Order: sequence, then C-alpha cells, then structure tokens
Amino acid sequence: MKQKTLLYSSILVAVIIAAIISVGMVTGFSGINPSASGGVVSKTNTGSQSATTGNTPVDTGQYILIDPVADKITGDLLIVTGSTNLPAGTILMVDVGSTGVGIGGDAAVTTGPGGVNRFSSPVDTSGLKPGPQTITVNNMIGDLAKGDYRPGTVKGTATFTLKGTYLGADTRVQPTITKDDYIRINAIGNRSSAGEQFLITGTTSLPAGTTLIWEVMPDTGTPPTGLDLNATGIMANNAVTKGDGTSNRVSLAVDMSGYAPGKWVVLVGVMKGEPNSGSIEIDKLTGTAYFTLK
Repeated sequence: MKQKTLLYSSILVAVIIAAIISVGMVTGFSGINPSASGGVVSKTNTGSQSATTGNTPVDTGQYILIDPVADKITGDLLIVTGSTNLPAGTILMVDVGSTGVGIGGDAAVTTGPGGVNRFSSPVDTSGLKPGPQTITVNNMIGDLAKGDYRPGTVKGTATFTLKGTYLGADTRVQPTITKDDYIRINAIGNRSSAGEQFLITGTTSLPAGTTLIWEVMPDTGTPPTGLDLNATGIMANNAVTKGDGTSNRVSLAVDMSGYAPGKWVVLVGVMKGEPNSGSIEIDKLTGTAYFTLK
C-alpha cells in the first residue's frame, strides 16, 4: 500500500526528511517512455556489477540505465526515466544537481516488458545552478527504522546541461514573518492517478532561500493546520526561489501515480526545526490548494 513519498532539496547540503517511510512500501513512480529528444554526454552504470552503456542491457549483472536527457532551463520540470533489471518494488534514490546543490527523492521500480523494468521521477530544476548537471540513481537497502537505510551498490549516472539564470540562494534564510507576508499556490485542477507527474507552483513575499516544508495528502474535509506524519501522500522540503521582482516563487514536482482517486490538499509553509534531529514543524504562515485525483 502506498504511504509516503519523500523528496528533498538542498542549498548547501542535501537533507532527507526521514522517519516516515518503511522498507517494502511502494513509494515510487511508474515508468513512462521518454521523448529522448536530446543526447547524454555520458552514461555509466557503476557498482559491484559489470558496466553497461547505451539503452540496451548487454550483461547479466544488475544495472540501472538512465534515458537520454535534453538540455533544460532553470524552472523546467525534468522527468528522469530509465530501465533496470532490479525487481519491481525496489526503492531507488534519484539525485540531480551539481557540487553543493542538489534535488532528489525516492522512486520505485515498476514492472516492464521482457524483464526490463522501469522507473520515473519528476524533478523541479528551480533551485539548481545552471551548468553541467549529474543525475545519479541508486538502489536503496536496509531499514530506516533500524538506522541502516543506505545506498546499495547498483548505480546509474547521466549528465545534461541546465541553462538559464540561477533562481536559488547560496545560504538559508530565516525570515521574520509579518502580517503582510503570504504564500499562494496556483490552481492545480484535475489530475490523473495513472502516472501523472507535474509541477505545483505559486508565489510568496518571503525571500529566496527561505526553507519550506510541503505535504500533499488526502483532503479530510477540514483545512490542515499542520503536518500530518501519518497521512498518505508526499512530504518534501525545498527553498523559495527568485521570482519576477514583485514576488518570489514556490514550486514542487510531484508524482501522483498509484495514489487513491479523490480530493487532495497541498500544504506549504516555512519549515521549523531540523530534520536531522527528527523535529519538523510548519510555521503559522502557510499556503494551501486543492485538486482532484481521477
């Protein structure tokens, strides 16, 4: 049963919001066929298994291959897809970024034809620095509850170029919130539970670099006033990015494939506490939006 998908972002150091998922839980993304309109500068498959190159597996070892990625512009939605012979249900960690700045989240392997399984993960490029980017997909092993949840030895990498202007900030910001501050999420509309991956966007008066906490969860009929660590859905942290000069930008890439149809709510606000200490809260200033999953 699908429970909670974890996503994370970093300004200086990647931080995973922990203490939510459990081993064996299907939290990932169903595979889709890429457009393959661009080339990959390099594609490698490393670890304890034999290396393979290209899109066709040629050995009998375990592998992860990432599909070709076209160049992107900061703020674009990037869909990382690929193939693997790891079994369906295997949890993968997908990381995208350059030195010091990265974005990532967990994905699950889904069944594909001919023993070649698939994976897919949406990535918001808003917080990345323009230039060469590395995509790393690693299998995850161990048990988070036991403190030994960690990358395994099966890994695939690819690169692409991110163009445009850097929209992020090099340092974290702890803003002093006033009564005039706001976070507004743009209308989302109806979405599909059959593999739809999309970008949630909005605006804010908060400065770039402000750390945010997000939760996407089923609507209970009562507007959320805080985080619900027991709810099914998605939880993520990232930062406010630069906007058009009059307001800044909030955004989150999500994958709703496999989640139950119905009404869902998006909650975002300033993050309080430290994920590494297990203490996470959301500040009083929040933004919400609703959408229907069909």
